Amino acid sequence: MPLNDLELKLATRAVRGDRTALLQLLDGRSAYLYRTAYLYVGNAQDALEVLQEATTQAVVAVRKLREPQLFFTWYTRILIRQAQSVYALRASEEPTADAGEPLAAPPVNTTEHLDLLAAFTQLKAEYRQALQLFYYQDLPTREIGRLLNVPEATVKTRLRRGRLALRTILGGDYFG
Repeated sequence: MPLNDLELKLATRAVRGDRTALLQLLDGRSAYLYRTAYLYVGNAQDALEVLQEATTQAVVAVRKLREPQLFFTWYTRILIRQAQSVYALRASEEPTADAGEPLAAPPVNTTEHLDLLAAFTQLKAEYRQALQLFYYQDLPTREIGRLLNVPEATVKTRLRRGRLALRTILGGDYFG
C-alpha cells in the first residue's frame, strides 16, 4: 500500500523518533487498520486490543524501520502477528455462552451471507488470511506476499485453494 507524499513525510519523521508523526500516520488510516484487526479476531473489543498492542510495539520499534515508504506494510505485519496471537488464545480457550460472534469476518445485516461467514471460519488460517487481505482489504497479491513474507505465487495459490475450499464447504457455486 503506497504512501502519499504527506504520509511519506510523516513516516520519515516517525522513523527519526517523532511520536506525534507516528500517531498522525496511524490515525490517517485508522479505519483500514481497525478493519484489518477486526477481520482477524472477529469482535470490536479484541480488535481494539490488537490495535493498542500493535501501536505500542510500533512506538518501540519504529526507529528500526529502514524504509519509511514501507511503513504500513511493516505496521500491518505487526498487527497481523498480534491478531493471530489473540485469535490463537481465544481458540485455545473453552467456548463460553456469550461467544456467539463469528471469528473471522465482520457481522453482516442480512441472513444471505451468514452461511458464507460460517464457511469462512472453517477455512485453514493461511487461506482465510489471504482471502481476507485480498477481498476485504483490497490488497494486490504482491502486497499480500510482502505482508505475509511469502512469494506472490504462494498468495495466488492460497487464494485459489481458499476459493475452492469455500465452494466445497458451501456445496457448489454459492451465487449460481
